[in-house]
Amino acid sequence: MSLSSVVIDRSRDIAKQIFRAPMVFYQLGWGPALSWLPLLILTTKGRKSGAPRHVVVEYRRHGSKYYVVSGWGARTDWYRNIQQEPRVTIQQGGQIIDARAQLVDDPAEALRALYMFSRNSWIYETLFAQMTSAQAADLNTLADVVEEFTVLRLEPSGEAPALPTVELFSEPVRQAALIVALVFLARLVLALLRSSINRLRVV
Repeated sequence: MSLSSVVIDRSRDIAKQIFRAPMVFYQLGWGPALSWLPLLILTTKGRKSGAPRHVVVEYRRHGSKYYVVSGWGARTDWYRNIQQEPRVTIQQGGQIIDARAQLVDDPAEALRALYMFSRNSWIYETLFAQMTSAQAADLNTLADVVEEFTVLRLEPSGEAPALPTVELFSEPVRQAALIVALVFLARLVLALLRSSINRLRVV
């Protein structure tokens, strides 16, 4: 195994851990605090186990529809679960929604979804270029490679969720986490106050 392969694999592992961090907030019951982020917890039914599987995914919204992109294409476990059972549960902030997931096979609709991801973030131009055969994936070239992406539409059904949300940590764990968070915030506020007082003294 080459050094570059090791670095890439390590980077992917770190990225996965960072991206899973919001899951901990939901397990602590702090999901509503993340409602401003374009992230949701997608729950699918395991194609082999039949058990609920949770994953954090970034989304873009158009009307009532949510759009997500599978970074690993059709190989992603949650996408393969959806192929077996398209009914999913969306958990976004304080909302819990039953939805139907469907692969977007209309190139125009898929392109609109990709535009929503890339129009306000240069990061997605780099990511999309790595996910496709394009030399670059800016707004001018996405149309040429749109069929290489796995874009899914999550459409709310209006029904009660069939799959459970993320399971909360035990009450003692949540209470301990709350105490730690409050202590951290208190220390942060004190540090900011001291910094402000020191600046006033200098002036």
